[in-house]
Amino acid sequence: MSFRHAVLAIAKLLGGFALARVLTAKGLRILCYHGISLQDEHCFQPKLFMQEDIFRQRMAHLKRHGYPVLPLSDALTLMYQESLPPRALVITFDDGWHGIGLKAVPVLRECGFPSTVYVTTQDVLEEAPVFSVALRYLLWKGGGKPLNMGLLDLGADTVTLDLAETREQVAQRIGEAGISKDTRDQLTLLKKLAEVLEADWNPGDSRGFFRLMTMEQLEALPKQGMDLQLHTHRHRLPVGDPVAMQSELLENRAVLERITAGALQHFCYPSGEFHPSQFSSLRALGIESATTCLSGFNYANTPRLELRRFLDGANIAQVEFEAEVSGFLELMRRVRERIHPRRGRTTGA
Repeated sequence: MSFRHAVLAIAKLLGGFALARVLTAKGLRILCYHGISLQDEHCFQPKLFMQEDIFRQRMAHLKRHGYPVLPLSDALTLMYQESLPPRALVITFDDGWHGIGLKAVPVLRECGFPSTVYVTTQDVLEEAPVFSVALRYLLWKGGGKPLNMGLLDLGADTVTLDLAETREQVAQRIGEAGISKDTRDQLTLLKKLAEVLEADWNPGDSRGFFRLMTMEQLEALPKQGMDLQLHTHRHRLPVGDPVAMQSELLENRAVLERITAGALQHFCYPSGEFHPSQFSSLRALGIESATTCLSGFNYANTPRLELRRFLDGANIAQVEFEAEVSGFLELMRRVRERIHPRRGRTTGA
């Protein structure tokens, strides 16, 4: 157990978490998840993928402690009316990974929890592995092995994949070569890389390894309590280019309108990156809320296009998760901000 975890465990034992639940009761907690691991993805990127049993433990904690889990739209309406139930919470997922429908949805249904998934639609339509993530996974699987770049037609040098920094450099190099390729050629490149590194990976696997859900799978989610919302078409939101930005949102919306009758008015910034110059364009497109990756709770004075979330993952210990949702870490943030004020931070009573 780390020093941080030990301190949090002591704070919990002394009643700190219980007190925090009372002091932060007015704050809306928004949780953010990405994928639920199908194999060993959580070992590769623990911030992006989580084991099913850990996710189940998280949801059981929320159920046991009586957190009111609300649909996103309802929660925001109540928040801005200052009529949220105490300790209200929203569950969101980014991208639309296959493991969400396969493993997360059954757990959520058992608990009776609604949720929202922000869907990136290009990879849904192409029904192929997400190239950038699958590429890095294969290089991780090949960690420590020599990679002859000539076998990929990318030079004559050989690189040893022993360091994370080296693997990222190689990923960028291969990614630059693959970005101009179509989906079929990218898949061929991934297969070739897996062969060269002798990685146990099958991109055609029916389990949906490193794939997003299909249109049919997404279409079934609203009836199971999961709302579909916007996350751009290509997982990018250009800054300083309103036309390209509008295209991303309109394409994203057009695809989702084919499979859901719900209002598509909530948005999640790709990778949580945003700029205030984008706000007017989002409003013009009918976006009523946008979630970021900034930490913190949300209150009636939180800007609608700068909603805070907690990014949960396999890298987060259970005691850290409990400290966050209880509000204990929110109180610690308030203390730090009183000592070191920052501009633009939303606080609440």
